[in-house]
Amino acid sequence: MKIYDKQEKGYIEVWLTNEEQKIYDRAELTKQLLSETTAKKCKVVYFLSGNDDLYTNTEGLLLTNLGCA
Repeated sequence: MKIYDKQEKGYIEVWLTNEEQKIYDRAELTKQLLSETTAKKCKVVYFLSGNDDLYTNTEGLLLTNLGCA
């Protein structure tokens, strides 16, 4: 798990792998992180690992964005 404190921008980033998603309760983690914030308004933003092939998905995304698909 990676946590990036970006309270000055109004949020905290949390990056979770597939295994970590099984271990951690996001609602509980959100409560804990927000209890430690100093900013008045702050959101917790989660980035979750997917289950598909990263190379294939990235290639498809790039081709779509380039208009080549």
